[in-house]
Amino acid sequence: MSVRNDGTKRSLETLGDVFGDPTRSSMLKYVLDADEPVSAAEVGEVFGVHRTVARGHLEKLVATGLLKTGKRTPVTGYGRPAKTYLASGERLEVMLPPRRYESLARLLFHILDSLLPTDMAVHHAQAAGYEYGVNVRQELQGTSEGRLTPEAACAWLAQEGYAAHCEKGADGAVFVFENCVYREIAAEHPEIACAFSRGMLCGLVGAAAEDLTQTNDMVRDGFCRHVIKR
Repeated sequence: MSVRNDGTKRSLETLGDVFGDPTRSSMLKYVLDADEPVSAAEVGEVFGVHRTVARGHLEKLVATGLLKTGKRTPVTGYGRPAKTYLASGERLEVMLPPRRYESLARLLFHILDSLLPTDMAVHHAQAAGYEYGVNVRQELQGTSEGRLTPEAACAWLAQEGYAAHCEKGADGAVFVFENCVYREIAAEHPEIACAFSRGMLCGLVGAAAEDLTQTNDMVRDGFCRHVIKR
C-alpha cells in the first residue's frame, strides 16, 4: 500500500504512522474542511496543543502528499510570512503488496501428500475443490441450486487465468484449459492439484464427479481437457 505523490511512493509504515494517531487524523480533516489555508498556531489553538506540536503533526501529513504548504503575508505587509497548510489536491493511490499464497498452497499440498495415502489425499483435494466451485457458483448465480451454463463457467475460468474456452461436444460440454493456475504446485503434486481442479470444475458447473471425464492433462499434453456429461 502506498501513496503516489509527484512520482514518489510512500510506504505502508508511513501511512500507518500518520493515520494511527487520532489527533493527527482529526487535524487532517480540519485542514481539508477549512475554507482557507491555516497555520500551525491556528491548528494548535483549535486542538489545545502548542504550535510546535501541531507543526509536527502537520509536517507528517505533508509527507503523505495529502497536504501542502504555503505562505501567508501579514495583514500589515510587514514581518515574516506565516507558513500555512492546505489540501494538496493530490490523489491517494493505494497499492497492495502481492500475497504469498503459492508458498502456503505448496506447504498444504505437501502436508496432505505426506500424511495421507495418495487415494485419500486425492479424494480430499477433490472434495475441497468441489466445495470451492459450489461457493463460486453461488456467488455468480445467487444460488447453489441448478447448473451454471458452460458459457458462464468458462467466462469465470478465463477471468481467473485458466485461458479457458468451452465448446459443445458429442457427449456434453467440453472445457479446455490452456493454462494451469497451479502449474508450479501441480508439477510437484500432480494428482492432488488435478483432483482439486476437477472438483472445482464440477462444483462450478453443478455436476457430479462421475459426470466429468478428463481426456488431456497439462503435464502430458500442454493443456487440460474435460468433458462434462449433459
